[in-house]
Amino acid sequence: MKAKKIRAILAVAVMGIFMSGCNNSVQTEEEIVVPKQEEETEGTEPSGEQGDGAQAGSGEAGVIAEQVQAPENYTWEGSSENISVKVDAPVIVPQGEGFKSYRVTARTYTQEDYDHVSQTLLKGAGLWNRDYDQMEKSNGFTKSEIEERIERIEKNKEAGGEYYEGDVKRRDYDTLIREWEAMKEEAPDEAIITDVPALVPSNVEEGTAQSSFLNGYATVDGKNYGVMVDNNLTDEWRWINFEVSAERANASFSPAGEEDKIDTDKFEREALKQDAEKLVADMGFSDFAPAGDEYFQTFSWNEETNAMSENNRQGYGVHFTRALEGIPITYTYSDGTAIEDGVVTSWPYETLDLIYDEEGLAKFKWSNPYEVEKLSEETLFLLPFSEIQTIFEEMFLKKYEDLFIKTDAQVSFEIHEVRLGYMRVMEKGNFMEGTMVPVWDFFGSETLHYDEAGEEYTYGGPFSSWLTINALDGTIINRDFGY
Repeated sequence: MKAKKIRAILAVAVMGIFMSGCNNSVQTEEEIVVPKQEEETEGTEPSGEQGDGAQAGSGEAGVIAEQVQAPENYTWEGSSENISVKVDAPVIVPQGEGFKSYRVTARTYTQEDYDHVSQTLLKGAGLWNRDYDQMEKSNGFTKSEIEERIERIEKNKEAGGEYYEGDVKRRDYDTLIREWEAMKEEAPDEAIITDVPALVPSNVEEGTAQSSFLNGYATVDGKNYGVMVDNNLTDEWRWINFEVSAERANASFSPAGEEDKIDTDKFEREALKQDAEKLVADMGFSDFAPAGDEYFQTFSWNEETNAMSENNRQGYGVHFTRALEGIPITYTYSDGTAIEDGVVTSWPYETLDLIYDEEGLAKFKWSNPYEVEKLSEETLFLLPFSEIQTIFEEMFLKKYEDLFIKTDAQVSFEIHEVRLGYMRVMEKGNFMEGTMVPVWDFFGSETLHYDEAGEEYTYGGPFSSWLTINALDGTIINRDFGY
């Protein structure tokens, strides 16, 4: 009962899908900007690290820092009846002359996109797939694969487990085994292979979902990689992806939480980060930059039990976002989608991720690409951070008081980073066009405590933004809705 209660609250209160666990997660090593403090004397170098994407708040490259006049570190504590927040966070400001106006539109993947990725990741290898028409009687399985499936079913039967057909729970294992045995009689010893033309579908307006989909495998240096390009972008469907996944890692990678015991010694972070940056550059993503990194744990779907099951494959990944004249789009866990009255009311953000396992690159995923157009060379006026700080202190508690007003939970937040960057926003109902807006994000974690349960539940991670404030006018933006 308690678990259901917690899940119900999280469905409302948690922004997007929570990626828990700060302890095993690692953030970007982007150096922070340390704006000039009022008490510093002229010519004194500000403290803090300097480097790519960030610079001290002085001179031409420090125009943004001088404009917002943010402190090096922001500290504050506030509380209400059942909500508390503690802020102890570095304030990160990007290097640059200023934010500018950009229009963003959704687009599909092109043949050129595919060719750049294929030449770099797949070394130009051709695509192939099983001939499911010729293997129809065995549902595309070979004899040995069916034998492995029967063996798993028999073990599950002996253990007293349950299996599902769709969403329906079954217990008649003998019937299920007979069905697989019948398919085995028709199954070939080896998979029947057919070539797949590596042509990216583009006629999505007139085509069906299937005609907008490229799917196959490529063999590179003796290893198989699954390739998928989904170009089915419509007013009703706005999730499109381009993925290359090592066959060994054909599972769902999720950011690791505190409970996941990651063997960090398996990953040479700096070497992998450099490799990811080189691959992204070689694939032609010249306007993308690293936006953070973290560890991952894989999960796969168990068809017999109709549930996600954890496997032992772990990973390390680097997130990339577009950088507009050197100023990055801020990466968060929110995917930019929300459901209101049963209808999807938003538009997923563009993301680009490379994930490695102990054997090398395991997954490339580029989702929801943008077409970006600069609207003006004029730089935008940003509110000083003192005003943003006042808005945060007035609105943060109010926002979460409204969410938890009908619960008996005690909720505490810890904000560990404040960051200024671009965010794509849209008008409500316009799912194909938006603008880039400078925003402040407040990253941290949330802890729920129930007196009767006596337990605490912490959610968050390095990319959990708990409040987003428009840096132009101070309005609050809902990242899940995108406006």
